[in-house]
Amino acid sequence: MKKKISKMTEKEILRQQMELLAEKSNTCEADCLAGITNSMLDIYSVLEPKDSSVL
Repeated sequence: MKKKISKMTEKEILRQQMELLAEKSNTCEADCLAGITNSMLDIYSVLEPKDSSVL
């Protein structure tokens, strides 16, 4: 059973959102795939912060 959002940590919520976006990307049209990818990258940058000054 999944936890209620009110009982989840921020990290758990973000990971769940990534999973939902990944599922959606399997069935979406090509024109929305870029938006889903960008959303996933935004979430990943919060989950795995890196020093972007070297980019």
